[in-house]
Amino acid sequence: MQTNVGRVDAWIRGGLAIAFLVIAVLLNDDLVLSLAAVLGAIVFGGTALTHACPLYTILGIRTSAHHHRSA
Repeated sequence: MQTNVGRVDAWIRGGLAIAFLVIAVLLNDDLVLSLAAVLGAIVFGGTALTHACPLYTILGIRTSAHHHRSA
């Protein structure tokens, strides 16, 4: 899969992953909300680390820089 998540976008996603993990810990009394927060953390963390977002691919969005080399 091609990278379509830029550096700033990846940092934001990483921050959201951490925030979701904190929410999961705080909501550990409610299993459903805690698991949903962990799932969100996995999704945001995974897309931040790989710089690839399947939803961006479907929607045709690209926040990573385009590097065009002239031949």
